Amino acid sequence: MLITKQIATFFSLLVLFLFSAAVHADKSDFPVPEVIRPAIGFWVKVYTEADTSSGFLHDNQNLAIIYTKLQRDSDLIDRTRKEIAANLQVLASGKRTGLTAAQQNLLAQWGDNTSNETFDLASRSIRWQLGQSDRFQDGLRRSGAYRNHIESVTREKGVPVELAALPHVESSFHPGAYSSAAASGMWQFVRETAQRFMRVDNVVDERLDPYRATYGAMELLKYNYEALGSWPLALTAYNHGTNGMARAVRDTGSRDIGDIISKYKGPRFGFASRNFYPQFLAALEVESNADRYFGSVRKDASPEYKQYAMTGFVEASVMAKSLGVPLDVLKRDNPALLPAIWSGNKRIPKGYTLKIDRRDFNGDLVASIGGIPAADFYNAQIPDVSYTVRSGDSLSVIADRYNTSVGELMAINQLRDRNRIRVGQKLVLPQANGAVPTVVVASNEPSAVPATGKYVVSRGDTVYVIAQRYGMDAASLMALNKLDESAVIFPGQELLLSAGLAAPQPQPAVLARLEAPDLEDEINIALDEAELGTLPAPVPADAPALAANEQETAEEQQARQSLVLAADPADYGVDPDGSIEILAEETLGHYADWLGILSADIRRMNNMRINSPVVLGNRIKLDFSKVNQNEFELKRRQYHTDLQERYFASWRILETESYSIKRRDILGNLTRQRSIPMWLFLQYNPQVLDTSMLRIGQEVVFPVVERAN
Repeated sequence: MLITKQIATFFSLLVLFLFSAAVHADKSDFPVPEVIRPAIGFWVKVYTEADTSSGFLHDNQNLAIIYTKLQRDSDLIDRTRKEIAANLQVLASGKRTGLTAAQQNLLAQWGDNTSNETFDLASRSIRWQLGQSDRFQDGLRRSGAYRNHIESVTREKGVPVELAALPHVESSFHPGAYSSAAASGMWQFVRETAQRFMRVDNVVDERLDPYRATYGAMELLKYNYEALGSWPLALTAYNHGTNGMARAVRDTGSRDIGDIISKYKGPRFGFASRNFYPQFLAALEVESNADRYFGSVRKDASPEYKQYAMTGFVEASVMAKSLGVPLDVLKRDNPALLPAIWSGNKRIPKGYTLKIDRRDFNGDLVASIGGIPAADFYNAQIPDVSYTVRSGDSLSVIADRYNTSVGELMAINQLRDRNRIRVGQKLVLPQANGAVPTVVVASNEPSAVPATGKYVVSRGDTVYVIAQRYGMDAASLMALNKLDESAVIFPGQELLLSAGLAAPQPQPAVLARLEAPDLEDEINIALDEAELGTLPAPVPADAPALAANEQETAEEQQARQSLVLAADPADYGVDPDGSIEILAEETLGHYADWLGILSADIRRMNNMRINSPVVLGNRIKLDFSKVNQNEFELKRRQYHTDLQERYFASWRILETESYSIKRRDILGNLTRQRSIPMWLFLQYNPQVLDTSMLRIGQEVVFPVVERAN
């Protein structure tokens, strides 16, 4: 049934009255510009008037226009969408008399003064929105377990308590939520952003711990606020990224969220980003008046945990036995511990705070853990045995090669789809009691020698395995590469498979790693450089082999860069006058390389002397005669993406600390002492516009980091 303009208007006024009465935040914290009021009303309807078996067909831009509510039936939705589009096209033709009832209803909704062009655009902008009322009620119930904790963290961090409603938008307070964009947990962090605020690796993923992730979420929101200057921008950056919102402010020339939502047309600022702040305000209204919308909702009780900070590495089975509880109880109360822990491939790590609900364990936690025999405590973690996916690989091929199963690989690596892995992805291999998995060599025909005559050593390879794969004997392969019986091959090393080429020499960086022998160094398959960060986009795991030189598309690069740079407020864009802001780790040589010109050309454009330094934060004009601005920006962002991926592959942020600048302090020394690159310091201190002008007594923030295991 089509909703008339009068009903829609009445509903909007009602919603806004309720909203103004419900929101207790300071209006200066969460303003409600007139332009977003229809969107707030729309999301209130989504949260309260349709469950996930139904939804609304509506206009993609003007959320005051809701055409109809329908059951969740793809054929019905498609048929109704086409009918509405056809009627809008009639109005787009200019016809205003002799209309059908449906066409008259559409004209009433849009208004008599609506242009033909607007109707034409509307016919192509009909969107389906699934209802959420049942999910919202489920979220209200689940929120009881977490709300007190979240509110205490908001007070501790000095941020508005209203931010505690954000999980309604993100996950309906589901601690195990997982999105198609690879965001995890109640607060829906993507891995790259989470690594700046919590521990995320193949042993512990604190995104899945709703209590620990709350600290990360509030740190991120506070960081966004300090970088962008308002809570509407900070909230929208939670979805669109700090860098993305900084660009929106620059392009619109406004910090008003209403201006940005209505005017900004930047890349990837789509429906979800435009509506994130209105959704939050709608969730705040519905939560504040839940009894009015849903009646009484019984909320879950908050668990009461006993906690213990681990002083060593212990196997999960040993811990469960010591506490006298089933392993599943430990698993339930410690969702941040990943499957490798529960399968025995890793130990509960030192420094991890173990939790157990008092309802399941009434004893003395410290005494029980203290009773674990010393022989069951370890000083180190079981080292990784991993494999880096190459072109043509599939999960089944990898599983067969390492004598395991696809299911085991999926569990240990948290894979959601057995048919999607990506070239360059690092997969942890299952192992029994820390033993290296056996490589199974198939008895089929020898592989053809590559055209280069070379082979790059992979994880798990031995001279014998490589020789058998290519129909050679091990002695010949060793002689060809000048290896003796004591030689150790290592990941990324190139071996000759045919005579006539000079034997390749190991790279110095790899040799340096071998100076400290351990299991990881001896069996790691791929070059270190290939294992850093997220590489190409997913490809079907069992698809035909890919070309060795296949590259990700520009769109895939941009999407990956957006994930990595999500918590980065730096401006990577080019101004209309062809100038850019100089960022950390950039030189004239970088600009010249990305532009295909000489550094001297850039100096001449900017009247720079040969010895003039490139000053961080200054603006510089560039020549885009050979490379367009979009291509330059893509290369520039890729450079910074690589920098940040490499850093977070080796370092983990634990917390932040404040520091007051003292006399004779040099910022470069302060960052080097803490193993903090300048770009990371600037991310945590967006207010620092000139690193050479820090004042004595000025407060700055340093992330505290440790080497990743």
